[in-house]
Amino acid sequence: MMRPHTDLPSVSWMLFSCLMLLSQVQGEDSPKEVPTPRITCPKGSKAYASHCYALFMTPKSWMNADMACQKRPSGHLVSVLSGAEASFVASLVQNSANTYSNIWMGLHDPTEGYEPNAGGWEWSSTDVLNYLAWERHPSTNPNPGYCGSLSASTGYLKWRDYNCGAMLPYICKFKD
Repeated sequence: MMRPHTDLPSVSWMLFSCLMLLSQVQGEDSPKEVPTPRITCPKGSKAYASHCYALFMTPKSWMNADMACQKRPSGHLVSVLSGAEASFVASLVQNSANTYSNIWMGLHDPTEGYEPNAGGWEWSSTDVLNYLAWERHPSTNPNPGYCGSLSASTGYLKWRDYNCGAMLPYICKFKD
């Protein structure tokens, strides 16, 4: 038996809708967690996300520490881009035999305070400075140093403006 001619547009619309839906879901797998990249880091360093991190206890000035880090592939003094990464980096220092109250990180102010409201701070790696964890905002520092360090008084979770020429241990972040 033939369907009445008026049913044809509604059946065509349903078929068209099903084909559109099928084209949208075809080839999609069920949602899975994105695996973290498996990387191997050299002895003495630890992996986090897609980078390796290493704490060096031989004290250097900020500039010399960053130069030492740059000898590694894509290496720089550590840039801390999130609270989770801050916790990982702090645990590296806390699990070492460190006796220093500050550790160099890659934050510095190449304008030496000439940007208003301490706006000249940047990562030596050129990562974007979106995450901030100052122990005390650098604009309030009466003796600015223009280099960033992780502060022991905060469990190495927060940052302090420190004299770039001071000799401190440092953390490198690199790819291997």
